[in-house]
Amino acid sequence: MTRKNRQAARVIGIDLGTTNSLVSHFQAGVPHILANELGEELTPSVVAVAADGQVLVGRAARDRLITEPGSGCAFFKRDMGTSARYHFGGREWSPVTCSAAILAEMKRIASLRLGTDVTQAVITVPAYFHDAQRQATVEAAKIAGLKVERIINEPTAAALAHGYRNPDQETRLLVFDIGGGTFDVTLLEIFDGVVEVKSTAGESRLGGEDYTDALCQWLESKHDWKPDPRQQGLWRQRVETAKRLLASRESVEIDIDGSTVALQRTDFADATAAITARLRPVITRCLRDAGISASDLDDVLLVGGASRMPVIRDFIIENLSRLSSSKVDPDRVVALGAAIQAGLCASDDAVSDLVLTDVCPHTLGVEMAKPGVDGRPIPGFFAPIIDRNTTVPTSRSRLFHTMHPDQNIIEVQVFQGEARLTRDNQAIGQITVHGVRQQPGQQRPGEVEIRFSYDMNGILEVEVTVLSSGRKKTLVIEQRPGCLSQAEIDEAVLRLQPLKFHPRDLLPNRARLERAARVYLELVGPAREHLNAVTDAFESALESQDALLIKQSAAVLDTFLRPFFEHEREADPIRHEEP
Repeated sequence: MTRKNRQAARVIGIDLGTTNSLVSHFQAGVPHILANELGEELTPSVVAVAADGQVLVGRAARDRLITEPGSGCAFFKRDMGTSARYHFGGREWSPVTCSAAILAEMKRIASLRLGTDVTQAVITVPAYFHDAQRQATVEAAKIAGLKVERIINEPTAAALAHGYRNPDQETRLLVFDIGGGTFDVTLLEIFDGVVEVKSTAGESRLGGEDYTDALCQWLESKHDWKPDPRQQGLWRQRVETAKRLLASRESVEIDIDGSTVALQRTDFADATAAITARLRPVITRCLRDAGISASDLDDVLLVGGASRMPVIRDFIIENLSRLSSSKVDPDRVVALGAAIQAGLCASDDAVSDLVLTDVCPHTLGVEMAKPGVDGRPIPGFFAPIIDRNTTVPTSRSRLFHTMHPDQNIIEVQVFQGEARLTRDNQAIGQITVHGVRQQPGQQRPGEVEIRFSYDMNGILEVEVTVLSSGRKKTLVIEQRPGCLSQAEIDEAVLRLQPLKFHPRDLLPNRARLERAARVYLELVGPAREHLNAVTDAFESALESQDALLIKQSAAVLDTFLRPFFEHEREADPIRHEEP
């Protein structure tokens, strides 16, 4: 084994799932799932405390929870990034401490199987996890004794596994990832060893467990029955088993209050119709953000155990007119992708030709105030700077100004989310800037430029420039606080420097605007108005800093201007120099 392969073996991949978790590693060019002592690759994401006080994790914890519902906790992944608390085993637990117990078990399994202590990991999270949820995952890893080398989105990991398995295939792929508690949709393009994320959308509280809950409620309502609270765990497990059996059978029998009742697939579809309806707008948003239709897709990759349900497959056929052709196991594909990412982190030779690009899953921006009808400022409005599904790394800026000429301080509050009001988004940082008060003779009083620069490691650099003085103040927000050294953070920020330009300042764009101004002087009437409209569209595209929009509007402007300069091109001695 080479030095790089030995290093790759020490970086493990972990799929920290709502229902089950898996641990993997990359060795000799192949991703592997590591099984526990029971020979099982899937470890239930359950923590419980036995009667003697011992902490149980995995299958033993799940069995304990079925018979003693108050002895532990499951589905805590849904509460990551919140202040939720659970009480069992005589102590208080949080989503972070429960997740830490699962991650510690993954670490133990990997160390046992690999014969060496493992301290580094790639951990997958739902693509739509916000900053606090990702930070909570990193905190859980710290408690478990793991350094997080990379947080990778679950659909992206699945696409890595698919692309690695089919290296010569060029495809536009929709990853449909529905696990026990979360739902993500990601659109990717795979070509020449490049896995390029185009857009992503999702819900962090929608998954297979919601289908189980809906079926429980439907059965209880239909048969006018409610289980004894002490039997709730056994009842839910019975319904969960029936749900899984319906993936391969048209009907199953289930015991309800001592009577055997037949449950049809059509019953399940009726009971869960409201849950299935929530999938459609997520897919629509993902496709719309990427600017493509369902007919443009080459394939659909199903990920997560819940994707095996017939209602999911029927939904995909109805809405996307296709089914997945991939042969990768939906339960294991994310963990396999995490192993490949671990190989990338360890610079393994086997993945040296593999390139991964990603997008910013949530819109990033600041809070701004707007003038009210009485002239007084109304705070709390969200001003986006980097839109969701922008390819990273990226750097974008916007201009802002103070609401009053005597204002000398601004508080830049940084948020992520999609809502119009900041109260409905996630606060992730703030920076205070002094010295913005209007001074006599200033050309741009009280005006600041706020620039966001964001990379694949989740590092967001906020740079505020007071335009009157040129003074700058910066704030670096880490998605994985404490996992990178100061030197690594400084290096990441340095790599973002070349991105810090405004498209309007690029020479080709400045030249287009100067040419347009020159031609404008020559025109009159409708032709002048047409040029004015085309130039306005180009300037708006430059302000949006959207590369595709700039390219499209530049092409329109160039087409309009080209005839006016053909004679100059013909007379240009440099362009037509004889060889």
